Amino acid sequence: MKLFFKVIILFMIIFNFKMPYVYNSVVLADLLVFFYYFFVRKSIPATYFYYRYTVIILIGTLVLAGINLAFTVLHGEFYSLMQRRLILEFFMLSSFIFSLPLFIENEENEAYEKMTLLICYAFALQGLIHLTGYLYKPLGDFLYDIKGADFKSFMENPSYGLAKFRGYALTGSIFFELPSAYGVACIMFFRLQLIEGQKYLSGFKAYAVLFFLIAGISLSGRTGFIGLFIGLFLYAVYSFDKFSKWVKNAWKIIVGVAFALTFFYLLLPPGKQKALNDEIFPFAFEAYYNWRDKGTFSTGSSDALIHGHYYELRSETLLAGHGIIANPSNNYKPTDAGYMNALVFGGVLYLLCLIIYQYLYFATPLSINYRRQTKEEKHDFLCFLLLFAYMFILEYKAEAMGTQHITEVLYMAVGSSFLIKYYNQLENG
Repeated sequence: MKLFFKVIILFMIIFNFKMPYVYNSVVLADLLVFFYYFFVRKSIPATYFYYRYTVIILIGTLVLAGINLAFTVLHGEFYSLMQRRLILEFFMLSSFIFSLPLFIENEENEAYEKMTLLICYAFALQGLIHLTGYLYKPLGDFLYDIKGADFKSFMENPSYGLAKFRGYALTGSIFFELPSAYGVACIMFFRLQLIEGQKYLSGFKAYAVLFFLIAGISLSGRTGFIGLFIGLFLYAVYSFDKFSKWVKNAWKIIVGVAFALTFFYLLLPPGKQKALNDEIFPFAFEAYYNWRDKGTFSTGSSDALIHGHYYELRSETLLAGHGIIANPSNNYKPTDAGYMNALVFGGVLYLLCLIIYQYLYFATPLSINYRRQTKEEKHDFLCFLLLFAYMFILEYKAEAMGTQHITEVLYMAVGSSFLIKYYNQLENG
């Protein structure tokens, strides 16, 4: 029961969805954790607000918000979207820190593994909710309607061509951010699988979690598959020589696929089968469909990004930016590309600030694992390095570094729990 409570609290903090009376799920999570500390634990800890790693990130978030504000004021633009995102991120990070003692209570020696497990369960739960909302229309409509009139107006604008089923996720960040965060969960899922003899997430539970992670990505956006492939790469690097392990996993995957196909063809009504074939599979596996039909392994969004969202920038833009993202007022056409918007906003200096801020999440874990070359440290070093590199990949498609709320909370969760485990083991010999 306590594990379920932890998963629900983490779910509410990560996905930040609207709720009546309490504004959003993060506020409710804070209230529930407060009551747990006050009535069950009998104390309200503030330990990790003084923890060096979390303090540096919180200060860095506020500094980055100040840098954003300085660029807008200096250019006379007063562009506030990025500052609002960073303040929300600061609030979500603070909520996570407040809840951190609950997540790892009496399990500091396993904090890293336990936090990874909670992340995997939280995203599997999101995938289950999303899939159920798609298959069961009343639930899907409810999840869609609670997001408000502005969201529905945006989704139903024919010029955007957005699929309604993407709105069935229980989160306030539907589009690029949700599938990106799924990618982080996938990387951590495979990191957990590298632990020899681990019982945290194995057997049927592991395959069930992986199924719902993939289902969530398929319904929310293809970006998450990048994280899935990165996770598979991490797993393969350190287990490619273990033939028996691959054979054992292969037959389990075959059984899992057979079960999924049986469920699809025997249990789903014909209408749902047709909807999956007509809507979900072409959306999720567009690259494969294009390769099969046209001989090009690409998607419409990737083609549009390459040919329409990257263009030459003027030297004055690269030097100092314009204090606002690309738009007609600075004689640039709007773009989704993160690097382009960062450069147009503040030039090369601002992009460097974003990279430094992102590095704050990884500097200490990378340094520790680089110095300590045991098997597990090698696994962790590559894992943290891939998580860091993942943000550069995401930035290519859209704004990611510094302002992706869900992803930043996940990075703090992974980094802080790793360091808690590391320092606790040092103290205990």
